[in-house]
Amino acid sequence: MSENLLRRGLFLLLLLLSLALASLTRPTALALSAEVSARTAPLLALGHRLGQNLRAAGAALVDRRDLRAENRALRAALEAERSENARLRLEVERLRRALAVKEAQAPGVVAVAPVIGEDQSGLFRRLILGLGERDGLRVGMPVTAPQGLVGLIVETTEKTAVVRTILDPESRVGVRPENAPGRGVAQGFPPDRLLAEFPPQVELAPGERLLTGTPLGLFPDGIPVARVERVERVEGGLKKRVLARPLVELSLLEEVVVLRPL
Repeated sequence: MSENLLRRGLFLLLLLLSLALASLTRPTALALSAEVSARTAPLLALGHRLGQNLRAAGAALVDRRDLRAENRALRAALEAERSENARLRLEVERLRRALAVKEAQAPGVVAVAPVIGEDQSGLFRRLILGLGERDGLRVGMPVTAPQGLVGLIVETTEKTAVVRTILDPESRVGVRPENAPGRGVAQGFPPDRLLAEFPPQVELAPGERLLTGTPLGLFPDGIPVARVERVERVEGGLKKRVLARPLVELSLLEEVVVLRPL
């Protein structure tokens, strides 16, 4: 805008000078034209340089504005890339956990389901999953995590499923010692333990892990369940009673792995 105004002003000035010279006689006009040209030459050169500087400044401003826009676009693209990388890392970690379960516990992985709620009403300890019948989940499917057994699906809807955890007093899990023969049955013992009974001849000691066995036929064999804390004899020595702590911290679960039923 400033450059255009300057050029218009110079044009009007030169036009007025030309009209003034035209009104004079030819000899005088020639003399004055030469003199005016000599006197106005520095002014015209200054105007030309000023116009060039203004154009250069305008181009620099446009370039700077374009550079800022490009930087903003690059920052947005970088942030989107970081978000996508974070999502992919979470997905890889989720699949890694599922693979660990598949390799160590059972080959029949149906789904990796998010835990969206927990029902602790009364003595019941149940989890609500964010997948349901439309995702292939059915009643009777075992539910586990990389650390060990979680429970069994007992209810389903189209979009959700309810898991009766091993801490639920209605839960029954066939278990066996990890390093010794023998089988027993464990049930939930509120608020956060399992109570298992074994024949008296089964060798058990605090610190030993209990794995799923086959007496009840609900879970694949060999899934870690709990760690023994205390062993005692009951009913005249006809049974061994074991208090054990589950290996899975249910309150910290964000997702679980659902297995095919036996």
